[in-house]
Amino acid sequence: MNNFCVVVNTDKDNACVCAEKISGYIRDKGLRCSIVENSLHERNNHIYYTDSESIPEDTECVIVLGGDGTMIQAAHDIASKDIPIYGINLGGLGYLTESDPENMFCDIDRLISDNYRVEKRMMLDGTIKKEEGDHTCIALNDFVVNKHDIGKIIGCEVYVNDVLLDSFFADGIIVSTPTGSTAYNLSAGGPIMSPQIESICVTPICPHSLNDKCFVISGNDTVSIKLTKGKNSDMDSAIVVSDGRCVADIITGEEVLIKKSDCYTRIILKEETNFYKRVRSKLN
Repeated sequence: MNNFCVVVNTDKDNACVCAEKISGYIRDKGLRCSIVENSLHERNNHIYYTDSESIPEDTECVIVLGGDGTMIQAAHDIASKDIPIYGINLGGLGYLTESDPENMFCDIDRLISDNYRVEKRMMLDGTIKKEEGDHTCIALNDFVVNKHDIGKIIGCEVYVNDVLLDSFFADGIIVSTPTGSTAYNLSAGGPIMSPQIESICVTPICPHSLNDKCFVISGNDTVSIKLTKGKNSDMDSAIVVSDGRCVADIITGEEVLIKKSDCYTRIILKEETNFYKRVRSKLN
């Protein structure tokens, strides 16, 4: 690799200093490296954090300086560019990141010498069907249809390929990728899925039932979540969240269609990185 771009979360301590050190280190080797700040932007009513238009077209690797949230934000925003990303953890858990400030220069040398592997991660496309028109978005981790108010539950009908899977009264519904299976899905009691498979997990959040379970379905299936009437009223409302971003409000009768995206996130990993070792070490 010769052309790099550093996406830096300026909210992290010493992140800007670290970005300058990385950029200088790469440039001292006669290679190219630009820096893009990770910060809140809005364009055409769309919220994003990484300005993909600021990333040079010939960039071969995006180095993300931050935590897991910064990694997800960057993956979300540059998905259409199909550039592999490499994470250096400046946050807490660092589940998706591959390096840290103590080892970053040694690991950058690996990138320069092409001593790495790239893992493709499935993403999801979501279409929110509303009277005023459709709204589309993408997710690396998950889509969540969630209640607005504390203390309330919402009613949802979940369909797979237009066939009713089940009806739920719950705090919400999570539809996750294998990458997202270790995030909100795991906290809600869903299974951990290997990132090498292409499946979708549908998990109710705190269902008002003794026997409602999560469902793992084919990555080629389409999930539809339709908001039904509330228990105490004819109309209800919920929010739709994509990778932690609130992207829309829906009301009774409106639905969200979720399916596998044509876009993938490509994450750069060390040759020795192992998913099962990471799950054991990070999630314990």
